[in-house]
Amino acid sequence: MVFANPSYLWALLGLLVPLAIHLWSKKEAKTIKIGSIQLLDESNSRQSSSIQLNEWLLLLLRMLIVALVVLLMAGPRWRTKGDKKQVTYLVEASLANDPSISAILDSVQDNSSVFLLENGFPDWEADNDYQVDGKQPNYWQLTRKMDSLRSDSIVVFTKALAKGFRSMRPTTQKKIHWVVMEPDETRDVPLIAFNRETGIELVSASSSGRATKINKKMVEDDFELGNDSLRLLNGETISVPLKSLDTIHINMYVEEDFEREGNYLEASFKALSAFLEQEIIIHKTDKWSNDETHLNIRLQHELNNDTVGKWLVYQANPLAHQLIEPSNVKNTYHLTSRLNPKNTVEKHLPEQLLNILALDIDVKDLIHEADARQLDEMELKPNYVESKRKRESATMIDVSFWVFGLLAGLMIVERFMANYKKQ
Repeated sequence: MVFANPSYLWALLGLLVPLAIHLWSKKEAKTIKIGSIQLLDESNSRQSSSIQLNEWLLLLLRMLIVALVVLLMAGPRWRTKGDKKQVTYLVEASLANDPSISAILDSVQDNSSVFLLENGFPDWEADNDYQVDGKQPNYWQLTRKMDSLRSDSIVVFTKALAKGFRSMRPTTQKKIHWVVMEPDETRDVPLIAFNRETGIELVSASSSGRATKINKKMVEDDFELGNDSLRLLNGETISVPLKSLDTIHINMYVEEDFEREGNYLEASFKALSAFLEQEIIIHKTDKWSNDETHLNIRLQHELNNDTVGKWLVYQANPLAHQLIEPSNVKNTYHLTSRLNPKNTVEKHLPEQLLNILALDIDVKDLIHEADARQLDEMELKPNYVESKRKRESATMIDVSFWVFGLLAGLMIVERFMANYKKQ
């Protein structure tokens, strides 16, 4: 047996804890002088031996439970011999019922295994109707788990959506070939609608394997309005969220020495208001306040620790790369430099203000779901490491499930014995 995280095995030193507790409870008792014991019954030595045996059994069970918890943390793997001649096929669940995929997989050799590209790698059945749950596979995470497959060569049929490749490129000892199935056509997906003064604006995503574009247009007919949704009646009925563009309120407290910075910020917000076609009102205050607004701006030399709401405060930082950078405090941002015509234009101050306002969070999530961009097959190759020894090329099977089952059984037995003996 090998372990994915062997450093956790140091926790086996925790086995000394139940042993120490057991030995401490068995320390020599105090001697109490009493009168005649003539009338006391003779102790049953067999019963005493049985109690001691049960105590040692409980100790053993508790130490085994601690050991199994540590093994689970270490990630136990069982080494088995791989098959270099056999080829394993994996197919993404969203492609499992595709006729072209079925035709290819039906023609593979009888001794080849076909699994679904998801956790556990369940068997693929040609006659099954696979209902896609919409959950995006994490391709790199599944690639790491492919080392548990017995065959040395693996062919993966996938959509290879760019949003499914997260974290670092994994390292594997398997030879993996990715077959990217390109979509037939560009998909137009309505995302969200905004209720503007001039009418209803619909935002949609036009996505293909190469690019994703965002389109905006005014809806004039073939729609119905609900309380918080818009139903499109052109062809298939589709409902999208309907948002009202509320006025953006900004609180701004500016000391006399920062009047120039205040003017630049006001001009930037006016530019944003025209760009967004949304009203932005700046409330100038004589002192800093905590009113609930979209953003509070405080430009002064002395800093205040009160950070209720979202704040932009001045704190010079000559090493900063941007005019506005996040601080170590949640929802607090720093204006890192005094403003002038040059850095305001070159460092795109209005765009940085738009980022901290975060008005498009809902839209970004919807765009991420509709994104159908794909990676090329050459970009999908994980880091292949050829094993130097035969034992290193063996297939590693995760046995955590079996260890967990044994742990659960031992915990039940331990509780039963402890309650029975009141220990």
